[in-house]
Amino acid sequence: MAQRMEMTDKIALIIPIRLTGATHEGAARLARICATVPRDLFEILISDYGTPPAHRAPLDAAEKDGIRVVRHPSPHPLFSIGKARDFGVQMATSPVIIFNDIDFFGTEAMYRAIHAEAMRRRLAENLFDFFCVPVLFLTEEGTRAWLAAGDDARPFGGSLTVEELEADRLRIQSVAYGSSAMVVNRHHYLSLGGHDPRFTGHGAEDYDLLHRLATLAPRGPRPHDYFTDYKDNNVRHYWGFRPFFALYGLDLLPSGIHLVHLWHPRRQEKGYFRPGRNFRLLKRVMKRFDRTGEQPMPLAHLAGGGGRWLVVYRTDRDLLLLRQMLPMSAGYRAIRARNYAQAGKRLWKFDPAGVTHVMVAPSLVGNPGDLMPHLPPSAHIFWLQAPDASGRVVFRGKDGHVAASGISKVIANASGRTLMAHWQDITLPALPRLASGTIPPQQDAAAPLFASFGRAQVITKDKRTRPGRKKKSPLLIRIRRWLSGY
Repeated sequence: MAQRMEMTDKIALIIPIRLTGATHEGAARLARICATVPRDLFEILISDYGTPPAHRAPLDAAEKDGIRVVRHPSPHPLFSIGKARDFGVQMATSPVIIFNDIDFFGTEAMYRAIHAEAMRRRLAENLFDFFCVPVLFLTEEGTRAWLAAGDDARPFGGSLTVEELEADRLRIQSVAYGSSAMVVNRHHYLSLGGHDPRFTGHGAEDYDLLHRLATLAPRGPRPHDYFTDYKDNNVRHYWGFRPFFALYGLDLLPSGIHLVHLWHPRRQEKGYFRPGRNFRLLKRVMKRFDRTGEQPMPLAHLAGGGGRWLVVYRTDRDLLLLRQMLPMSAGYRAIRARNYAQAGKRLWKFDPAGVTHVMVAPSLVGNPGDLMPHLPPSAHIFWLQAPDASGRVVFRGKDGHVAASGISKVIANASGRTLMAHWQDITLPALPRLASGTIPPQQDAAAPLFASFGRAQVITKDKRTRPGRKKKSPLLIRIRRWLSGY
């Protein structure tokens, strides 16, 4: 939703977590994050996904310190960082969010710089814009050096270059430029449906989300062989999707904006690591989104949405028209029907108590009178008319008067299939204004952003510089992981 971001507006910093006895330095790392992040600029929100009662002491301590802790109502026995992140976004109240895993750290000055960057881009009103904070994955030695230094003497301070980061192999294991530390408009995130729930355990869930975000607001041309994962985060080869996602973090290096990932031993949770299954799923859902626009249903804004909604629709095109509106609700139910009579039958056992808004999509046929007896009389009821040639949609109230009208625009794939419909500007009764703002323009291959790739690779789609695939772990290690689940 359009909402100008002022200097004092807070970003929701969401920490997805499940503390157990096996969480490496869990209490200490959580306390360090909470003590460092400046609370005048950030709303710290811990999204707890099933911490057992015996390990909740650090969460209780955070609550006593004034930090919000929200607990997922139905956590799966297997930790899902995607579901923890999604629930955190649903419970956030700030217009912009950032994900900060328990092993991601920065100095206070770094977090202030991240906030300033979000303000500069006006993410609160430009819904489609987003960026990723580069994350330096430190070695054990790099972690010790970073923790031992004071804030004014932390390693990797000041402006950074790709060359410097590549050369520091003693302290830096790898760099994720297109990292999971995404800074995104909260409403836009909810309208995309967040993480795809089909991803279980750990692996690839953030790439699917990045694919959808980046497809709707591409920073540059896609690499050759975009759908192939070369498991290589370096930014010298412009092949596969990883270097494309890196474009959303590379431009922060000259300002020195980054976080570090502190080393920790491999997580010991049976079944948690599912790279094979998840990356096979990733390729399918990425291609399907490009082809059909399929993605998870929108998420409701549980912490601040405008009441309980009922949506009556017929086609996928109807849902596309309503997708960006649904996060304005605190919860919704969608009923699919061919005509008004069928919709009335399906609503016969529906409890209308508490419903504040009803959206009736334009494609239903028949007599609207067949539906009216089943709709709550006290709710705001809007009948949508089909978009005209310019995309203008008229909303009529239950008494027939024009309640509002707005322009709906679409983002389509190469074959013309709509991937996302968004509202240029609309205000409905009892709801806040909804406007998408400006989608950032795509940069061409001559832009400084592509310097580390040599630019020629991007311009000519050079196929000679194909990176080597990452070597698999030794056979004995793979057999041990397969047998143990770790």
